Amino acid sequence: MAIFQKSQQWLLTTLLLTLTACSSTPLLTKSSDLLFLHSTQVYIDMTDARRNGSVVDKGLFYPKDTYSFAYRYCATSPESATTDIAEYQQLAKRTCDANQGKLVHQSTGTWCVSNANTIEEAPIFYARISSTELWADLCLDGPFVTMRVIENTDAAEDEWRASAKILGYQPYSSTRQLMSKNDSYGQLYQTPVAPLDDQTWDQESLYIYNSTGQTVCLYDQANNSPLGHTFLGTVESVDVGKVRVLVTAKMKGDIRTAPIMEKLEWHDRAYITAPAHSWFVCG
Repeated sequence: MAIFQKSQQWLLTTLLLTLTACSSTPLLTKSSDLLFLHSTQVYIDMTDARRNGSVVDKGLFYPKDTYSFAYRYCATSPESATTDIAEYQQLAKRTCDANQGKLVHQSTGTWCVSNANTIEEAPIFYARISSTELWADLCLDGPFVTMRVIENTDAAEDEWRASAKILGYQPYSSTRQLMSKNDSYGQLYQTPVAPLDDQTWDQESLYIYNSTGQTVCLYDQANNSPLGHTFLGTVESVDVGKVRVLVTAKMKGDIRTAPIMEKLEWHDRAYITAPAHSWFVCG
């Protein structure tokens, strides 16, 4: 009987130690009111116009498919779009304040961070909202409004930080340059560019680099076109981190959020070579 009791005690001790070891990796646990994705979903559900939109640019690969949420809807009027944008920006500010964070405006957009501009800085969430009249004929009364959130909900902090960097977050450094916020747009930086770090690859980049013949796209927001263009083609070859694509079509805007694929004049055959992370799978 004594031996049995000792065996039970040993098993209980082993189980407790195992549970302690398994829970040593810190996971993010927050109440829903501190999660900007939750606040965004509540905001969307507040009006019929916003509820009648759709999720776009879902992403097929990690980390985008895990942390990124994009949504598009038709505003009821240009004035309502302006009001929605202002309200959403204030919502982002309030949620960041509730997290004891600060909004920093980087070239890739606005991030809410903790311990801003210190070596302890850490990303909390990314927020963006914008409107366009490009496809006004597809909306009865107002422009398209697009919002995007990048946020961690339940992953370990080190995993989230690495993913945030891939998705555009620029960690603090003495040489990091922040953007001057345009106050006419409120709290969020409205003209972000794609990440430019050639070393930043995700699963999609690796897949494209190893998939000759794959249909891929590249979005380019040129200075003479604020809405930009999407180039579509097939992977022909790769070399030293770059992908050479036979581009067969050029389309208006970013097809990941555009409601239609509107083709523009393009060459019969043309090639574009760009870093693997610049391309995304689109067919």
